[in-house]
Amino acid sequence: MKLRFYILLLLLLFGLAPLIIAVLINLPLVLDRTALFYQKAYLQNLRADFRDLDQHLASRHEMIRLLGKLPEPGIILGEAGSEDQIDLARARYTGWINQMLDDQVDIIEILFVDTDANERFWLDRDAQTRAWHPTVLPPEPPSRGFVNAAVKLQPGEVIVSRIRVNPYAGSSDPRRLMTLQLASPVGERAGSTTIKPLGLLLMTIDVGGLAQFYHDTLWVNHNGSYLHPGEPIGQEPAAFADFPGLADVFADGKLALWRAEERPPFLWVPMFLTEQGVPLWVGRPVDPSPIESFRDALMARVLTIVLALILVVWLIARRLASRAERFGQELTSTVRGILRDGQTRSFPWRGPREVRELGEQLDELARAHAEHLATERKHTQALEQSNRYKSEFLANVSHELRTPLNSILLLSKLLATAESGLDAEQRRQAQVINEAGRDLRTMIDNVLDISRIEAGAVTVSLQWVELRPMLNQLVAMLGPLFADKGLALRLEIAPEAPARLYSDRDKLRQILKNFLSNAAKFTDRGETVISVTGGAAPWPLAIAVSDTGIGIPPGKEEIIFEAFQQADGSTRRRYGGTGLGLSISRELAHLLGGHISVESQLGQGARFTLHLPLRRDPQDLDAVEIIEVQEGGAQRPAALPAAVAASALSAPAEAISAGPPWPRQWGDQWVLLVEREVQSLVAVTAQLEAMGLAVQTAADGEEAVETLTEERDCALLLLGASAAPATTCDTIQRIREEAGFAALPIVIVGEFDADHRRRCRAAGACGFLGKPIDPAALADLVQRLLSAAAEASSRNTA
Repeated sequence: MKLRFYILLLLLLFGLAPLIIAVLINLPLVLDRTALFYQKAYLQNLRADFRDLDQHLASRHEMIRLLGKLPEPGIILGEAGSEDQIDLARARYTGWINQMLDDQVDIIEILFVDTDANERFWLDRDAQTRAWHPTVLPPEPPSRGFVNAAVKLQPGEVIVSRIRVNPYAGSSDPRRLMTLQLASPVGERAGSTTIKPLGLLLMTIDVGGLAQFYHDTLWVNHNGSYLHPGEPIGQEPAAFADFPGLADVFADGKLALWRAEERPPFLWVPMFLTEQGVPLWVGRPVDPSPIESFRDALMARVLTIVLALILVVWLIARRLASRAERFGQELTSTVRGILRDGQTRSFPWRGPREVRELGEQLDELARAHAEHLATERKHTQALEQSNRYKSEFLANVSHELRTPLNSILLLSKLLATAESGLDAEQRRQAQVINEAGRDLRTMIDNVLDISRIEAGAVTVSLQWVELRPMLNQLVAMLGPLFADKGLALRLEIAPEAPARLYSDRDKLRQILKNFLSNAAKFTDRGETVISVTGGAAPWPLAIAVSDTGIGIPPGKEEIIFEAFQQADGSTRRRYGGTGLGLSISRELAHLLGGHISVESQLGQGARFTLHLPLRRDPQDLDAVEIIEVQEGGAQRPAALPAAVAASALSAPAEAISAGPPWPRQWGDQWVLLVEREVQSLVAVTAQLEAMGLAVQTAADGEEAVETLTEERDCALLLLGASAAPATTCDTIQRIREEAGFAALPIVIVGEFDADHRRRCRAAGACGFLGKPIDPAALADLVQRLLSAAAEASSRNTA
């Protein structure tokens, strides 16, 4: 994803996250608070509805005070007077009550008790006639606690009891289902030091009858049974079944709003307490439409504000992200031009001080990079010349040293034999000369090998190698070396080990010979074992050489693989050697697609293991000449890259595989190589020189035009492709027009697509080579181009 997307996402996140979090946290709280305020308002309305009941009870307070003002309370209570007087007084009181309470139908019972709660006189209202009259059976006595509290009242004070719910009395008389009592003291006891009444007047009120006025209100006992005024109480908790979850509300004992999908919400309030100490619950339906309308309006307004803010933040973030993207693109393109083409670009940025300082620092960096690049080009040219001198020196030294050295080895070997006619001491001296010569030849070979590897001038010959015959040959060849030191050399091949592999036989033998030579050199007693086993992917073959020699000091396992390095100085002084064998072996192992591991204990020997794949893929070898040997022994060059196969210079397939891969008949011609990458420059130069061609180099198009103008008769131009197709095409056109090389073969080297190829071909390119350059493809292309140029020159001469 683009940087713009990340910047936009980051800005949106930091801009909107606090807003969204605030809404998510506060909006539910606001809605809950609003619902709570609505519930409280509804509760106030409910209590206002029950205010009539409170006012009615207040009027009954006045009534009981009036009824308690008896002229002779002692006679009514039966504490004074004869029985006739008591009966007469009670009869008069009954008549007076019928006149006073005729229309007060909610008062259903009047009871006089003494201070010990003993019934003295009672009147009951007939449910049909509404007349007051005494009954045979006394009424249900009041609770002792209520009486004790009433006795302590002052004259004229009234106390109200808790609501009594009596389902048994209500079954016969619905008026007694839900009642409460008012109590007031009557009379004063004579001779008492404290004010103590003679008794109490208790007035029973039918609360259920009053509740009939609230038709939309449900009365529910704490056990869940409905209380329907005027009807017997039910035994089942029907309310809990009608309102799921209501039992938990009742258990909590607090005001609650009950909700369900199929029914309107109900507000449940513990309005009164019963004599059992549990609340009597009142439920009333609540109209949710006002709060829902308010909630919907609030949500719509909040969402509108949030969406508007999101749009504003998105527009601002998009603008900032676009500016950041343009800034990044400008910076990237400018830095790319500086790094790839060595341009001295400037960054005239405006804005904050930090941005201006960054532009100034980048300007300085561009100038420094251009200077360093120019210096690097000079160093590259010097390195090319030095590498050319080194290659020539090594080739000359190899030839000059090997010729006399071979003669020395041959003559010393002949003189060391018994048939030479020399005495024993002279033959021993000749043997010493022969051994020293062999060591010198090995040193020369190692130096040449490491030079070839570093220069990339190594040829890999891939073929199927039978392991057992090859290893038997090694044992037979090196066995006498071990036998001379009294050492045993054994070969062990595990049953699961592969029988053969597709690799380079000579390089495999060279690695194992280095292992065995080191084992013979550093082992004085014991044995050396060559073991072949299977391995884990990606190296299913492991060939190990184990010895019982001096071993390797701890921490030196990596040093011995570096060029010209040994474990320590004493090892070099005692055993000699250049320290190149293991370095060469490691590089060759990499060429074969494997690696080398080492295990050792000081004084107990070492084990070097070569891990290899069963088949080396030629496509994985870059800038290396590959020769594949078929089962019958014939050799063929590896397949050419796709860029060469699609070259503008078409040739039949037979022409690619025919002829020697490294023709040397062009020794009197030179090639101009235009390349910025040092590694490619050195590698291609070595390959061209190996063909017998002289090589001139240039860093860019201007230097190429200058070189062609000064040095005529160029046979071929290899031009490194620029990142921009226009730059490459401009260079080709300048060479064609300014330098006057209209017929010069020009080959483009690098990465290019179809459009790049088409534009370069239109500008005058003759061929294309992809990177990394295949030596065989390079040789084939050079041969075809130079042969075509030679034929054209011959025709023109004729």
